[in-house]
Amino acid sequence: MNIRRLPRLLLTATLLLWSIGSYAAGNYSGPDRDENGNIVPTPKGEKCVEPTDVIRANHMKFLLHQRDQTMHKGIRTKQHSLKECINCHATPDENGKIARVFDEDSKHFCASCHQAASVKLDCFECHTDRPEDAFSLQKLPADHAMSERLAPAASRKPHVVLNSQGQQDEQK
Repeated sequence: MNIRRLPRLLLTATLLLWSIGSYAAGNYSGPDRDENGNIVPTPKGEKCVEPTDVIRANHMKFLLHQRDQTMHKGIRTKQHSLKECINCHATPDENGKIARVFDEDSKHFCASCHQAASVKLDCFECHTDRPEDAFSLQKLPADHAMSERLAPAASRKPHVVLNSQGQQDEQK
């Protein structure tokens, strides 16, 4: 082979591989992905509670503020709650399986971006990574240790919440 043809051959091979890769990426049939390759499943709602760029940049601030409002003041809203984010964004794949945060393939809505950004995702050490409707509560005997915790909220006894002055507020 002539040494002068080597650069042209390498350029041709590179362009060929690039075009094949571009074609394959255009026909990708897996979960939706954004421009950075992060998984973006089709949400259940009409639109997110904030514009995409705002929620990506500030979601942790929103979640921490929501946590403080709930834990310290007893104020519960849906707008920036982790539970509502999961209910909307953790959607099943074509086989009906909902990805889990700690799965190796990182197809979970949160894990995809957090792994790409090398940010530890510790919310789900306590919170669930699947939407509410993924769970079916089974009937347990009345004397079972978990039966009261799994009972519908309306049938549970009210709990005590301390207001911002540390005084007891009764929940009805």
